[in-house]
Amino acid sequence: MAASTTLCCPCSERHITKPSEYWCSECEEAICNDCQEHHRVFKATRIHELIPIDKYKSLPSFITDIQQSCTNHNEKYQHYCVAHALPICFKCIKEHQRCNVIPLDEVTSNAKTSGQLQDLETRLVDLIQNIDRIKKDRQANLESIGKRKELHLAEIQQRRNQINKHLDKLENEIKQDLEKKEGQCKKSIQSILSSVEEKKNFITEYQTNLQSIKQHASDLQTFLVMRDIEVKVFENEQYLQSLVETKTLDPVDLTCNVDPGVFSILNSLKTFGAIEIAKKSSSIRLIREKDKQAQLQVTPTKTIDDLKLILQKTITTGGENIRGCCMSVIGEFFFTDYNLRKRLNVIASDGKFKFDMLLDPSYGYDITIINEKTIAITSGYSREHIGIDIIDIESRKKIKFISLPDRPWGITRDQDSLFVCVERRGIYRVNTLDYTTSHLISCNLSVLTYISVFAEKIYYTDWSNHTVDCCDRNGSSVWRFKKESVLRNPRGITVDKEGNVFLVGQHSSNVVIISNDGKHHRQILTKEQGLSEPSAIFFDKQTGKLLLANTRKNAFLYSVT
Repeated sequence: MAASTTLCCPCSERHITKPSEYWCSECEEAICNDCQEHHRVFKATRIHELIPIDKYKSLPSFITDIQQSCTNHNEKYQHYCVAHALPICFKCIKEHQRCNVIPLDEVTSNAKTSGQLQDLETRLVDLIQNIDRIKKDRQANLESIGKRKELHLAEIQQRRNQINKHLDKLENEIKQDLEKKEGQCKKSIQSILSSVEEKKNFITEYQTNLQSIKQHASDLQTFLVMRDIEVKVFENEQYLQSLVETKTLDPVDLTCNVDPGVFSILNSLKTFGAIEIAKKSSSIRLIREKDKQAQLQVTPTKTIDDLKLILQKTITTGGENIRGCCMSVIGEFFFTDYNLRKRLNVIASDGKFKFDMLLDPSYGYDITIINEKTIAITSGYSREHIGIDIIDIESRKKIKFISLPDRPWGITRDQDSLFVCVERRGIYRVNTLDYTTSHLISCNLSVLTYISVFAEKIYYTDWSNHTVDCCDRNGSSVWRFKKESVLRNPRGITVDKEGNVFLVGQHSSNVVIISNDGKHHRQILTKEQGLSEPSAIFFDKQTGKLLLANTRKNAFLYSVT
């Protein structure tokens, strides 16, 4: 601080000790209650602003440390150099002869009510709000990382269990085969052992009889018996010889030939997998009240009557019954060929055919992009496969099936959620992090419905009632559009960056745009302009491009201006 705030400065100069009660910012002195009365009546100081000393002490040091007198000349600041943005005293003017110097009170008067101070206050509020939004977003990211970790741990454990189960099955099979082959070997050897043991018993008996004959039989008896025994001996010799010649006595052994795939697992499988940190574009947009006001003042109001579609290219879809379409972040085009063909057709950004994929048993009705690797497709009218297929577009395989209580039709994505129209039930939400489902809005939806989501609002069509509804996420109606002379049997629906709604009329063969408040509409493409059998529509908010598909063969990419 510039001076002591404990004691009264004027009294201290007179060697009187009195506690201070006030502070004069102009004089940069603390004064007592008696001196403040004189301070208020002196002509030189009567306009000075006094504040209680306690409030002055509560000011932060970076304010109280500000010098209000020139440090070079020890004189009061009286002027302000605009070029150097510095307060200066009378003697400093010589150093600023070429600068734009103005009286100090011109820049300090009404400082507390100036627009600059108000702007600073607004910017500080904006900073706090933006920091709070960033904190909330990062906290949500922390929570999602935790959930994602648990999901991956569960997936790793599941894969490990599957591997263990498969190896256990193979181990049991080879053990059973080992037991079986051992039994076969034992049975064969035991059969030979039994046979030769029986032969041995006969021969042992002949040996005993022969010794008895030698001792007690006559020569004639001996001669005659020898012939019989010789026949039996010859038969047994022949039997043993046959065992050798037929290789019946060849040793048998058990060998185990381990499948090379087992060694491949040990030698080639170096890791269970890889964990990568994937970054996505942040949805955080910093808010500045000043920018919003400037935008309101400068940006001209653009109505749906000002919007124009400029055809960029025609795309051959190769489909027979296209019902859903969308675009990837790299500009690839996706189309569902519904019912009979049950296929997903993928066209590269240059318009060349890339690949197609069979969706059976799903009928493949509507489609939406989840991220750069996965898409979601509803099953439509399929009776045995009712739900959503999650497809990996790199491996071209179904990786997840989400069952639903009734037939799903239109589908869209907003951040980490899928929104899907379920016949007779209403609108369901699916969390794309763990694929859990929740019933968001209950209503009696008809078949062939489509859905789009934008800025906390949900838009969906009703094919049979010729209506388009806009509601909040609690299901409360915001507006409804029904005008059969303009829009009959609405199909595809999409929303642009301003909240304007684009709709495909199947039987009216047109594309209608409805303003974001639902009060105005306009036919932007019609049958008279050559439009034929439109079925699906998609607006890419990143590029501002509109993709429109007709039922057969072709789709059209427009820029919206």
